[in-house]
Amino acid sequence: MIDVRVAEDVLEVMEKLRDGEVTLLLHTAGGCVTSCVMIANALREFERSTAVVPYMALSGGTLIALNARQLQMGRGASLSAVDPIIQGQRARHIPADEPHNEISALAREYERAIGRHVHDTLVDRLPGASETELERAYDVFMGKDAPHEWPIRRPELEELGLRVSPASHSWFEMVDSYRRRWW
Repeated sequence: MIDVRVAEDVLEVMEKLRDGEVTLLLHTAGGCVTSCVMIANALREFERSTAVVPYMALSGGTLIALNARQLQMGRGASLSAVDPIIQGQRARHIPADEPHNEISALAREYERAIGRHVHDTLVDRLPGASETELERAYDVFMGKDAPHEWPIRRPELEELGLRVSPASHSWFEMVDSYRRRWW
């Protein structure tokens, strides 16, 4: 899970990189939206950035992956929607018409903020895309017609106009080695 501590560690390493190039290996179910946006924003600052997703980069992991200039994925790898989750619920499912409901107000703020971030990311990742194409991609990543964690696989990403290349087998070995140590 990507929390503030993970974001601090990643940002510290990224800050020390001097050659304008970074490769980020992602294997995550997501995490704290603020932490994920911070990493995504830092990734945008690199001239050459690659996100490698051997198996999955869900939710906030997708937000990070989409902000790399290059995306590499495994054959069965998946991304997912990035729409915000507030107290275990999708923000869009929290009633907006309840006055003085702090959670409702927070949900609307997160929806707008993430929506802007996703829109800006897609404009950058899909240069020359029509408004219709951008809207279609936006709807997919904001989870308009699917559950939050529904897998978005490589063929669908390519249909949206995103370039995706295969991930090297060495990345799978690295993730598998790490997973075996902790499970």
